[in-house]
Amino acid sequence: MSLINLTEADLYPTEKFGPSLEGTLLYKVRDQAHFPGAYMTTNERLFMNVDMNGEAYTRVFAYTDIVRAFVEDDVLFIEFPEGMGKIAMVDIVSGNADEFAAYVNDKSGK
Repeated sequence: MSLINLTEADLYPTEKFGPSLEGTLLYKVRDQAHFPGAYMTTNERLFMNVDMNGEAYTRVFAYTDIVRAFVEDDVLFIEFPEGMGKIAMVDIVSGNADEFAAYVNDKSGK
């Protein structure tokens, strides 16, 4: 399953692609905490795709819904408001985490 799978057809007419990352998302769901995942950005939104045991899960965020993004010890963290908290991405196999975090923070006004 390809997790970086946005196409021009998925975008609004005003959207342009930004940086993407693919790696392992750390987020506890029942008894599992490691999921293959990807973040894809556009100039208007952040997409999160996750492979949850063979089932694709996609969530879309407005940049106003992001507190901040940062990299610490080769781990990308995206901090969301209360309820979701921080989501870490480790074992990044595609993309540049520092460039990605800077892009997200720029778009979210941080």
